[in-house]
Amino acid sequence: MFKIIWDTETGGVLLSSKVTKETLGISPRPVFFEELDLLELDRHGWTYPHSEEPVMWAINKQYWYRGQMLFEAKGANIYDAPTIEFAPGVEPMTLSAVDVTEMLHRNADNMFLLESEAIEFIRDTFTAYSGVNRAHDNIKANQMDFEELAAKVEKKTKQKMAVVKEDCDSFDVVPLDVAKAEGKRVLLTTKIDRFIASFSGGKDSQVVLDLCTRAIPPTDFEVIYSDTGYELPPSLELYEEVKRYYGKRFPALKFTTTRNHESVLNYWDKIGTPSDTHRWCCSVMKTAPLYRYLKVDGNKQARVLTFDGVRAEESTRRSGYNRIGKGKHVFTFNAHPILNWNVVEIFLYMMKHHLPNNPAYRMGFARVGCVICPFGSDWSDYLVTKLYPEYRTPFLSKLCSWVAAAGVKDVNTYIKTRRWHISALGSPKIQHLDRVKISSSNHVTKLTINASADLFFEWLKVIGNYSIARSKKSFKGEMRLGKDIIPFDGATNNSNLEIQFATENKNFINNIMRVAHKASYCVQCEVCEVECPTGALHIVPEVKIGSQCIHCLKCLAFHEKGCIAADCLRKISGKIKMDSSLSIKGYKTFGLREEWIDEYVCDTKDFWNSRLLGTAMFDSFKAWSKDAGLLDSKNKPTPFGLLMNDIYNDNPTLFWEVVWVNLSYSSFIVNRFIEHIRPGSVYDKKNLAESITISESVSSLSTLNNAIGALIDLMKNSPIGEDIMQGEESGKKRIRHAYEDLSPEALAYSLYLFGEKNELTEFRVSDLYNPDGYKSVAIEFGISKNSLIKNLRFLSSDSNRVILAELNMGLDHITLKPELTPMKVLEILTK
Repeated sequence: MFKIIWDTETGGVLLSSKVTKETLGISPRPVFFEELDLLELDRHGWTYPHSEEPVMWAINKQYWYRGQMLFEAKGANIYDAPTIEFAPGVEPMTLSAVDVTEMLHRNADNMFLLESEAIEFIRDTFTAYSGVNRAHDNIKANQMDFEELAAKVEKKTKQKMAVVKEDCDSFDVVPLDVAKAEGKRVLLTTKIDRFIASFSGGKDSQVVLDLCTRAIPPTDFEVIYSDTGYELPPSLELYEEVKRYYGKRFPALKFTTTRNHESVLNYWDKIGTPSDTHRWCCSVMKTAPLYRYLKVDGNKQARVLTFDGVRAEESTRRSGYNRIGKGKHVFTFNAHPILNWNVVEIFLYMMKHHLPNNPAYRMGFARVGCVICPFGSDWSDYLVTKLYPEYRTPFLSKLCSWVAAAGVKDVNTYIKTRRWHISALGSPKIQHLDRVKISSSNHVTKLTINASADLFFEWLKVIGNYSIARSKKSFKGEMRLGKDIIPFDGATNNSNLEIQFATENKNFINNIMRVAHKASYCVQCEVCEVECPTGALHIVPEVKIGSQCIHCLKCLAFHEKGCIAADCLRKISGKIKMDSSLSIKGYKTFGLREEWIDEYVCDTKDFWNSRLLGTAMFDSFKAWSKDAGLLDSKNKPTPFGLLMNDIYNDNPTLFWEVVWVNLSYSSFIVNRFIEHIRPGSVYDKKNLAESITISESVSSLSTLNNAIGALIDLMKNSPIGEDIMQGEESGKKRIRHAYEDLSPEALAYSLYLFGEKNELTEFRVSDLYNPDGYKSVAIEFGISKNSLIKNLRFLSSDSNRVILAELNMGLDHITLKPELTPMKVLEILTK
């Protein structure tokens, strides 16, 4: 990718390999007269030609002419037109079109180097993988799956492995660093069934298509356009023009359009709107139909290599891409010929080769996409409203209706400030649907599922083989997983299914939950079908699992809930099964560290100037300390916090015990940790996340993972992990132990807090071991009944008696003093 400077003589731009003071920091896009007409520049007294060539250039919404910034467009949104703000001293003038011929002549050498390299990359990639195909087909010894072998060796040796093709037309598996050192070609796959150029209607894919026609025989690849159902009208028109353009030049080049079997509006009704955290429309409406079309004999997913128009300039995420990499779906691979091109180079190429240009670019679109998109911009919203309002109306009317139903008073402001793209919305009919419920006790897991038994048992085939005996309303059977036999039984009632499995296998239960979600939420979107490597899975017209299923679980593992529709509805409800007071955000990935408390207690005022903590660490300290009750909303010590400072100086262990008690009530991640990770359990970040998401819906998985990371850091860097035994290190994992050495002071504090939350002054010891409701000292620390009763006797006989424990003659009653508060009890016992 070359650097860019203005060319004031031609009104265009120059590509340069050097960085100078004139180098532009952002690539400009060409501006045509159609966009200037939309901005009504002529009404301000300006004149410009209605020419095929661009007139000026835009950087973001600043408009430049021959190196001078003339004006800026501000304030556009879905309802409002932009206002034009002219630069100081700029008066109306007559503009001339860019001298494109001369601009292209001045950039000819650099453009030749750029496109020659891209053509060579495409040709080399195609030659390498088409040659691999021949070797794969010709070598009988290549019945071994070298990619699977590489994965197994990598897992065993913890060393990155690579599949390479040897000179003798055979394959080998070698360490990646060895392959690179010896200059061997590293292969992503040993076979490609189809080569395609994916066409989107945008400038980038158009350039890649043209490059492919110059590098690959037209009989060896095909062009596929995925019509999502809400494409911009000019994109559909351009596709037809492109087919005619290349049809004349390469009659053998095949063009195909793929579509989902249902309209995108129907999916909105079933699973709600896309959002920037869950853009389901791309998977459902674009990639799934594409790769389903590309299946080969036997309904198997083809191994596909796609030449696409991905460019690093478009996003930080894309800037980290390798030029050839694995795709989102099984057996799909992507090559990025123009990964390092900038937008100027794209338009120069199109001008040089006189390629058809999407009219949307002439109207001012920086990128072409859908008529409504959570990843769009205020500017694109304005342009669609101005140019194609009738195409957006069906979507916008649903969106407005659902926003209003959600209780938003000022719907227009909500829409035009793009608040809707943050969280998915849906019809009130599909919100808050809890179709799968789970409970477990005594190693038996019971599920209640809002789905037909036939559909559930069809999906159950993907986990393993099973036998079942069914009567009219009940059934009984067993599954065989390796050497294990897992019995199950249950009953059916109308559209509901109740089933229970007798097993301690957490991975199995996790997969059963995914099967339950599939049976309950499936909308036949077909996304999971393209994950099946053997062709065993059919979704339309009805779900069928064929005998060729190898139980690879790819159709379950591709999505967090095992089903994209289930995850969509979770996003819509935004449901986190927790008290409104429970906190999950703000910890970053840091735990409350002992060294922070040391410094804070030593000097609570000067602490905030400490160099020990960075900005993120300070934010984390504030979040944890507020949840622990140490700081108020203004980051000042609370009265309880001041008491805890004194306690820390005298008895640090008690300090951390009390902090843990408070966090069990106020912190979502601590609350769920003590609920799901029982004493004696080994855990890490992954299985803690699985335990939480199996039993409930969490609105943001990234937030959950950050919170779990912060909890692990808390265990590592505070006494709560080792001394209080909630996270003793064990290799790469941690173990939670029962903490039998709980201090009487912390016990009393916890009992009073338990009583306060439950509005009780009397309860029984057995109530403390009830896992439902508010957490108690028994759940918080995993303390045994014997140790608890021993401490209760001590507190009941203490001179500063704050509780009355009746523990003789079969009694197990605990009575609190109604005049005391948890904090007051702590004050009394720490005098």
